[in-house]
Amino acid sequence: MTELRCEETCVQIKLDFDKRVPVKCPYCSTKLAKNKVGKSCAMDCPMGGANTVFILFPTYQGRCSNCQRFVTTRPKEIHPTKTATWRYMRLVSSWVGIAPANQIGKLFSISGSTVRNYDKEVLKEDTPPPKLDGIRALLVDEKSIRKKHNYVTVVINADTGEVLYMAEGKKGVTLDGFFEQLSNSQKASIQAVGMDRGGAYRKSVKKHLPDAAIVFDHFHLKMNINTAVDEVRRAEWRKADHSEKKFIKSSRYLLLSNQSNLDDSGLQKLKLLQEANESIATAYLLKEQFSAIYQYKREGWARKYLENWCELAESSGLKPFQKLAKSFRKSANEIVSYVKHKITSGKIEGTNNLISRIVHRACGVTDLGYLYTRLRHDSVMRSV
Repeated sequence: MTELRCEETCVQIKLDFDKRVPVKCPYCSTKLAKNKVGKSCAMDCPMGGANTVFILFPTYQGRCSNCQRFVTTRPKEIHPTKTATWRYMRLVSSWVGIAPANQIGKLFSISGSTVRNYDKEVLKEDTPPPKLDGIRALLVDEKSIRKKHNYVTVVINADTGEVLYMAEGKKGVTLDGFFEQLSNSQKASIQAVGMDRGGAYRKSVKKHLPDAAIVFDHFHLKMNINTAVDEVRRAEWRKADHSEKKFIKSSRYLLLSNQSNLDDSGLQKLKLLQEANESIATAYLLKEQFSAIYQYKREGWARKYLENWCELAESSGLKPFQKLAKSFRKSANEIVSYVKHKITSGKIEGTNNLISRIVHRACGVTDLGYLYTRLRHDSVMRSV
């Protein structure tokens, strides 16, 4: 440092080359022949009462005789293309998870777009590449990020929650992009892939991981069961007389909740409802019985239980459950695979919630690369 100038609103720090150290190429460290000497400026972290600090420094421009590049030297602490130091950019980036970019920009007297650019550069520099070796299981899901059904496909490590991949679209070809970047040994380690029953990704998984099991998320399956219960309740409400309609209409929470979440009053109302309507009682019983499949420790026993459940659903005479039974029979392998691999959508639902918060805080997202980098960073920090 050769000069420090303090003014009312800012501080200026002037640097000069250390003449004892030769100027070197930033890429290969070869001594650089001086071609042109220039000056440049970069913003640095606030100091004392000054919110704005400028660092003035000289630059050498020349051609490296070793790597044959035209280069402009800068101190290592200053970003190679931005007019800011790395520590200043990291300070700005540390606020992004707390407040909207425009508000952070006002705090540092920069624009909101500059805040996002700084954050993106810091995340790219500080976030390690995805760990693709030794993955046991994956979770795959689609997430809406814009209006008019604009979706991205997200892939995470089912054990650690680390975000491994994100691309625009929700078809099998979108997921192909992830598998195509894996080596044969990386694919061979993957034993299972968890997803919902939508089926958009099944073809891609079967194509690239023929030996991996597909596991249908049991939370989504329970949602399907709850939907069937509610359809039965609505059908019974339409058939009921005036005195019964109000009783049935207010019973949705009772039927869809776990019994452990109901108080004594709720349990009593549930009992009365089951005694008053046989169809609703049957639907509720089928819902409770289905959950028992996840208590088995062997796939064979779980498969046998699922077949028995499907027979009961078909003989119940309730169309929503008859339709489910037909569908569950076709997907028996994917349903009972949970018993062996024990993977659920919990971690990927957490990732989807994180996407929603980022999109909401940014008032929309146009740069998917930035969104992916932010997701990767946050997921890596959570998994440490």
